[in-house]
Amino acid sequence: MRLDFSTKKKDTIQSVATAFLPRKVLIALEQEKGVVCSPLVKAGDRVQEGQVIAEDPAGSDAAKIHSPIPGVVLGIRNCSASDGRFSPAIEIKLNGRFSHTGKAQNAFDWRSWGSQSILNRISALGVVNTFSIREPRSLCADIKAAMQAPEPRVFVRLFDEDPSFQTDSALARSHFDKILAGIEILKEVMKTKEVVLAYAKSDVKIQTLLMPLRNEEGFVLLPMDTREYPAGKKEILCARYKKLFKAAESERDIINGSLFVESETLALFSDALIHNIPVEKVFVHAFGDCLKSSAALKVCVGESLENLAKQLGLETKKIGKIIVNGFLRGVSVPSLETPVSKSVKSVAFVSRTDAADYSNATCVGCGKCRDACPAKIYPDIIYALVVKGVKTPQDFSRSSLLCIECGVCDSVCPTKLPLSEIVKILKDRQNV
Repeated sequence: MRLDFSTKKKDTIQSVATAFLPRKVLIALEQEKGVVCSPLVKAGDRVQEGQVIAEDPAGSDAAKIHSPIPGVVLGIRNCSASDGRFSPAIEIKLNGRFSHTGKAQNAFDWRSWGSQSILNRISALGVVNTFSIREPRSLCADIKAAMQAPEPRVFVRLFDEDPSFQTDSALARSHFDKILAGIEILKEVMKTKEVVLAYAKSDVKIQTLLMPLRNEEGFVLLPMDTREYPAGKKEILCARYKKLFKAAESERDIINGSLFVESETLALFSDALIHNIPVEKVFVHAFGDCLKSSAALKVCVGESLENLAKQLGLETKKIGKIIVNGFLRGVSVPSLETPVSKSVKSVAFVSRTDAADYSNATCVGCGKCRDACPAKIYPDIIYALVVKGVKTPQDFSRSSLLCIECGVCDSVCPTKLPLSEIVKILKDRQNV
């Protein structure tokens, strides 16, 4: 079953604007998958813009968390996180002078730092790799893992993992110079064999930007049909690469020996390293039937979705549902107080009239998930067996390993069962 996604030219985002500065931020202490940082501040403390306010107590390569504004810490409390769960968060009220916002930014000569120093700075500056919107990870940790390979590759995705939003594709068009700068730093640190630039073959602007790299040594251009989902998964990119360039390695070996990044990670990474300013803002595509037009904004980490909606001229009482990170891979969050985290790429504001009622959480046996699954597994049967606690037959258990975690089954399910999450649970059990 082919899922076709086409964006009309008039709806294509070409530029990115800067959102208003918030008067208050609520910064979740879990900005990476599975890493809950410990606060370094308490209620009543004054903080500066860019100050480290939380870090991983294990002292790992996890990205540190910084304050995006100067102000006073109001306290630490739980909040509804952007992945649908709850997370402890630091609340800060704006007060004082900014350290670098609105001021001229000096460029630093990163080449004089050395590879290890750069890796340390990536963690210290809070850079998170959001190639997978469901599993954001420390970029420093991902680089180190890829560097275990004798000749590591770098795959750069210049389009969106979930085609229902446009963050990465918009950044590829508007911030291509920063993306190239980020690639240059990675090549120096990783001593990489080659950089594979995966792009939407229907995007004329991107093809024009890539033209000078076609014959440049160390670069490989990988055209992808982004209308057919899922086009941006690691497995799909590697399969396409292997087919076009007849690579000798297996697809699994290519994945294990490569770093996968996308437009936003590279843009934020190069900005942080070149100007020595931590990641305090992220790029967010706001859209939905509640809005007259969509927009791509650079937003402070910790900004509430309510304030974001108000900046866009939206009356919050009209909002029926909020979908973070797209209709295919994203989640519905319950509160407008939910803060933007480093892994938020899009926010869809759905009106009350168009918000579907998914209260019926029972499989109706339609078989749509089986027809849509690119791995040809049976998500509905796996769901039924796991949820009911029945011992899963070995064949079905092994079939979960074929799942590429694209989320197509979730998108076509008429009762919106969390099929992909259940399949992943069974998949993880096989990998233990």
